[in-house]
Amino acid sequence: MKNTHVPMNLQFFADGEPSVETPKAEEPKVETKVETKDTSAKEEKKEPDIQELMNEIARQKRAIDKLTHENSDLTKKYRATLSEQEVASIEKAEAQAKQEEYIKNLVRENNINKLEKSYLGMGYTSDEAARIAVAEADNDFETRMKIMNEVDARKAKEHEAKWLAERPQINSGTEGKEPADFFIQGLASVPTRFGK
Repeated sequence: MKNTHVPMNLQFFADGEPSVETPKAEEPKVETKVETKDTSAKEEKKEPDIQELMNEIARQKRAIDKLTHENSDLTKKYRATLSEQEVASIEKAEAQAKQEEYIKNLVRENNINKLEKSYLGMGYTSDEAARIAVAEADNDFETRMKIMNEVDARKAKEHEAKWLAERPQINSGTEGKEPADFFIQGLASVPTRFGK
């Protein structure tokens, strides 16, 4: 086998690819003016007053009304271009979506009523049962735990108050008359050498 030697240009690998400079197009300079406004007036007036808020609400309402009107106009124009079959299928799909939403709400309300009934059976007040049933139907774990902790604290206080009311009176022996000790009374009635 013959040893073949291939010469390598190591300078080519060291420098990388030869760079060819292309003339750069000059970028247009954009002058920006920095406007200095009186910021002291803005700093003094941090919260908008009620009139400004009312004006903003009115402006938002007008914008919503305008968009709603434009949407209804576009819907009418779109439906005018459709055939009777397409209109019927769209109306059917809308009716089916409304019916599915209605059924979904009925199922949710039924579940809430069942849960509320079961929580009432466990000693919850009607308000607590309604709140925890809605939280459970919505899968709101944090609210459920908060309500359960409130109920546990309330039940503990009620149980303690009931226990204190039902327990017998503790006599410590220092209050009121002491019970008569017949032995001591008997000794007191016997005459002794030194007295009586």
